Order: sequence, then C-alpha cells, then structure tokens
Amino acid sequence: MPNAPSMKSKSSPAPQPFFMLGCVRSGTTMLRDVLRLHPNLACPEETHFFRWGDPFGTDGLSRTLMNNAVLKKHREIDGITEDEFRKMLNHANSRADLYQRYMALYIQRKKPSATRWFDKTPQNVYGAMLAATTMPRARFVHIVRSPANVVASLRIGKIVKVDNLVGAANYWNEAVSIVRGLRRAYPGRVYELRYEDFTADPLGQTQKLLKFLGEPFDAAHFASLRIRESDHSEEGVLNAEELARIEALCQVGMRRYGYLGGGGPDDADDAAD
Repeated sequence: MPNAPSMKSKSSPAPQPFFMLGCVRSGTTMLRDVLRLHPNLACPEETHFFRWGDPFGTDGLSRTLMNNAVLKKHREIDGITEDEFRKMLNHANSRADLYQRYMALYIQRKKPSATRWFDKTPQNVYGAMLAATTMPRARFVHIVRSPANVVASLRIGKIVKVDNLVGAANYWNEAVSIVRGLRRAYPGRVYELRYEDFTADPLGQTQKLLKFLGEPFDAAHFASLRIRESDHSEEGVLNAEELARIEALCQVGMRRYGYLGGGGPDDADDAAD
C-alpha cells in the first residue's frame, strides 16, 4: 500500500489541541500511546507546563521548568535542546504561547505529517481551568480508573511511589473533583472514559473518543494494539481494612463513576453528592 497523506479532519478551522488529564497511574500513558498511532495526532513526553501555580514569567516557574531533571530528559526524547527551550521560555508570553512554540518544533522534528498536537500530563489537571480559559478552543480527555487500583499502583511505585494511603487516595479525589468542575464549566469540551471500559474494548472506545475529537477513525491504524487490563486486586498490595478506607475516602467519586454501583462518566453530573 503506498504511503498516504494524513487523514485531514473535515472540521474548519484547523483542529485545536487537546489535553489528556487525570490522576497518575490511571492509564494516561496507555491512552496516549494508542492515540499516537493516529496519523493526524502528535504528542510529546509529559511537559507539566500547567502543573505548577507560580505565574508564568516568574523566576520560580522558569527555574522549575528549566531545571527539573525529568523534564530535561523528556525534552531530550522530544528532540528539543536545552538552549532551544530556554529561548522559547524567554520569548513566550504565557503557558499557552509556550505550548504553541514547543509543539510546533516537536511536530517539525518528530511527526511533520501531524495536523494536531495533544499533551499527556496527568498533573496538568491542577491547571485545567487556566488551560481552558487561556486556550478557549482546546478540549480535554479524562481517563479515570478504580481508586483501589490507583492506590495499589502508587504503593508499588514503579513510576510514582506514595505509601501514605490518604495521600494516594487524594491523588484520585483531587483529580476527579477538578475535572468535575471543568466539565460543569465547559460540558462540550470534556470527554471522560473509564480505564476498565477502554481495556475491555479498546477499538470501540478509541472510535468514540476520536468522534468527540472530530478525527477520522480507521481500524487499520490500530492493528498493532495489544491492550491488557492491569488489576492489582489479587496481588495482596492492600488489605481489607485499607480497601475499606479507600472506599470511605473516595465514595463520592466512586459512586459518580460507577465503582459503587450504577453511574459512569456519561452521567457523572447527574449523580448526587
């Protein structure tokens, strides 16, 4: 089959970016890697531009973005030098401006056929409202996972390690609470899906997500998909008392997303607190 040009979306004007948000250890990396298979979509490593609360242009935020060892490694993977990033940071007027500069160079270097960028940084959820107001056409994708599995994964600590159960549970609680507010403020710009539903039907869930994003779906682009649900419930990471504590701490959100019977992302705002 000859190389085909990118599948241009029918929407006009040009497609706007979207942000993949949520709690850490909820499947954001898995979902990012799936969407990267689409010829129109490009996503770098995690950027964290909306994560921290210092105003853009202040020394505190600039030092954090420049000196964080993980972000330096991410820029190396993205093909962007430290000098190039420093110049972007110095010339940008806002986080939104910094994103446009960073993504333009990233796409040029890594996927020049792409027509749209997206960002996958779970912790950007803390700046989601700022992102929504300063990038008024951007969309948001929230993937949510059972809090018991999130807490267990954080305790295992392959990527992020959190031993304190309350702290781990609040990674989940704070993310779903912020996204609920975002969805109430901008209902047409937020799409939610559950990790468990995605792993059960990755192609079907991908098709639904791409429809929301206004991107064409072709199953051939995802022929290499090999998705398997990771479930820590049988590993003995958490005891019965800890599982009960997680349920008590997270019960409002668990009920809203169908982890305590009924509900789900589509009717999240209809659930009572």
